[in-house]
Amino acid sequence: MQVLERLSVAPEASWYSLRGDYQGPAERYVVSTPQSRAICNRPELLGVDFNLTLHDGMTAAFRTAPFRELIEGHPAAGVCVVNFLRGGLNFEIRRALHSAYGFNRHPSAFMSSQRFRSEEGRWGVKEDMYRKLDIPRDAVLVMGDVVATGVTMENGLQVILDHLVELGSSARALVFFTIGCHKAEKVLEELDSKLRAAFPAYERTILVYLEAKFRLVDSKTPLKIGIPGTDLIRRGAFMTPELEASQYDDPASLMERCVIYDAGSRAFDIPHYCEDVIEYWETTAGFAREGWTLREALDERWPERLRGTEEQFFALRQESWRGVGEDELRRLYHQLLDFWAQPAGSAELADLCARRLATLRDVGGLEG
Repeated sequence: MQVLERLSVAPEASWYSLRGDYQGPAERYVVSTPQSRAICNRPELLGVDFNLTLHDGMTAAFRTAPFRELIEGHPAAGVCVVNFLRGGLNFEIRRALHSAYGFNRHPSAFMSSQRFRSEEGRWGVKEDMYRKLDIPRDAVLVMGDVVATGVTMENGLQVILDHLVELGSSARALVFFTIGCHKAEKVLEELDSKLRAAFPAYERTILVYLEAKFRLVDSKTPLKIGIPGTDLIRRGAFMTPELEASQYDDPASLMERCVIYDAGSRAFDIPHYCEDVIEYWETTAGFAREGWTLREALDERWPERLRGTEEQFFALRQESWRGVGEDELRRLYHQLLDFWAQPAGSAELADLCARRLATLRDVGGLEG
């Protein structure tokens, strides 16, 4: 089984070590911040506000990271931010390093990368010819991106490795932040071995999930609406206590088709992004008119109904959340009690859809 072991807890950021099953050569962490929780729970947070919110969350993560010394203790000119365009820009890592550590001379590298799905259903990468890869020797590479299938990440990291080898440069460590799923671990497991073979002084590979190790929808995921290979969902996710507690404030967060949707359009193409999210809620509203209930919809997206006594709830959660105290678990237990006690029929689902559609059309500047 997988276990989240709490390393630190604070209003600014809480850190967990991800241990147990699927452990490879990469160090695995999960960090929770108020900003990353807002991003996962509120798809109406978009445009520049989305970027600024993620910057603040990344700044908090860098300030409190258990591996802070690796980055802050390295010469700033040797800490290289790698951006996969467009999604990587959203993480605002260059500015966050300045905000957290005062870095001002840290370089940045850029490459375009757009994934596509072939007629045979295979994912590949196109439009990856723009590259500005000025990477210093003994670099600590720091990057962030949304990871679904992992093809963009895999292609981009292979390009970076080939470039370093071709130029006779080198890397000391790699730190990768993601809103993503297990595919990131698979990519880094293979890359770590290649980096160690290419650079004898290579030290560490670090993967940081923001809020959760989410699940990727596939053809077998039992959802009425879901895009395989694209949607990152909460169902079956391994998430922080902070994210779980925050999502019960509004059932809409549990109902979203994806925790992030398309990060590139969320920041840089607002009409396209809003149309995507609106289409989901319009379809869900149609199901509500046919009699589908909010309870049924929630059970599909988040089948975490309370079972057993408070003590049994504690035992189950403490098995996978190490270092989380009983007071925090008790608050979560009663949140769940209150949440599932609310009316959740088809009328409530229709009302929720109407509210979400009004909000999304408003922030997107779209007419109903």
